[in-house]
Amino acid sequence: MSGPYFEGQQPSPCGHYYPDVLRLRDEKRPDGTFVRILHCTQCGEREFPLDPETLDPSLVKKLNRKGVVAGVREEKLAGVRRKELKRLSSRRR
Repeated sequence: MSGPYFEGQQPSPCGHYYPDVLRLRDEKRPDGTFVRILHCTQCGEREFPLDPETLDPSLVKKLNRKGVVAGVREEKLAGVRRKELKRLSSRRR
């Protein structure tokens, strides 16, 4: 699908929409930068910088402590997308 799945849905940084775009993980790099790794059905795997000033403080704390906060595991992407598409389509009825 090229557009939003529901009214008011905002696109991800790559311009596509959830659940076509899922978060794989957030990372704190050795140089101190924060990045979000996304997987998009159209764009593939992409990473985008995160501003720690706009993040939830608990996420910043976890990233400072662990270095990585996991999202959807890569082997689960197709199943999660299928489940969410089914859920979104049932909301429209």
